[in-house]
Amino acid sequence: MSHKNYQKNEDWFLHYHLTRGDAERLGRELLERFAEEKEGLSLLNACREAIALGYEAYKRMRESVTFEEAVRVSLKERADRRKRTTQELRGICKRLMSGANPLRSQTLRELDADTCRTALAERFRTPRQFTKARRVLHSIFSCGMRHGWCSVNPVQAIQTPTLQEARINAVPWDDLVCLLRTSTQPKHRACMPALGLMLWAGIRPAELTRLSWQDIDWEENIISLKAQHSKTGGSRHISLYPPLRSWLLTFRSTPHTHGAICPSNWQRRWKALRRAAGFHHWQQDILRHTFASYHLKHQHDLARLQEEMGHRSLRLLRTRYLSMQGVTSQHAALFWSPDLPFLTDKR
Repeated sequence: MSHKNYQKNEDWFLHYHLTRGDAERLGRELLERFAEEKEGLSLLNACREAIALGYEAYKRMRESVTFEEAVRVSLKERADRRKRTTQELRGICKRLMSGANPLRSQTLRELDADTCRTALAERFRTPRQFTKARRVLHSIFSCGMRHGWCSVNPVQAIQTPTLQEARINAVPWDDLVCLLRTSTQPKHRACMPALGLMLWAGIRPAELTRLSWQDIDWEENIISLKAQHSKTGGSRHISLYPPLRSWLLTFRSTPHTHGAICPSNWQRRWKALRRAAGFHHWQQDILRHTFASYHLKHQHDLARLQEEMGHRSLRLLRTRYLSMQGVTSQHAALFWSPDLPFLTDKR
């Protein structure tokens, strides 16, 4: 080797902080990896190929982005979600990037299942919180895979905890009658349509706030819930049952054709109505559960109930919704009666 080339190689080693001893050591380690290969294999070519493959893998790792950057891109891709959903996503991501051993500065390729599992367990203590955060973390890695920032999704190896769903009983009959009667008073009358749609159509409170009178087809007796208005993202049709039709026409003798179902200051008005009817503690979605229980008690049609509730399977209905405690056949018949006899005659 000429002095010029020797000096050039020496400068290269110094630039990368390597000694010739380091280079020899790396060469021996590489040769040892091929010690059990068949005779006749060109070790020089094999080493060159291994170096090339290793360098490509190294480049891919360096081309990854930090978890923080992946979160930013993932949130940007879902910017069209509803405001409440976006806020929840941002809150979960913020918790994932905070606390001890934050994920923030690590690249997606560096993060493995054990690291992700620990981060979830430390920051989300209940099974429901853990499950929701796991779903968000899974989506972040899926985003990374689409952009080529990682080749696997480590969250797939994290088991989802079993959720123990608590049953919610239907509103007791006397309390239900009191709530309906109270809503007919002038002070609370504006809440009547929304109350009726939760009770006789099983519409979720959040879905109700996005519903308008135009979504009710009076001729076809159908309530249309659009995909963008639904909690699960799927559209569904719900029957406009005779008692609900009568209830809405009690509110106004001629059908509405436009405008929002919920009145202005809906949350304040709805809370005032409940308190006036004697409800000082209110369970979320209890009217939806009441609808499901009375529907099954009177109509005995699980398939139709599942379709109108918008559930993908019967499991959730059976494990969480269908609590028949206190739901009698007599009350079910009154509940579905078109002429709403309980408004004037408490039985």
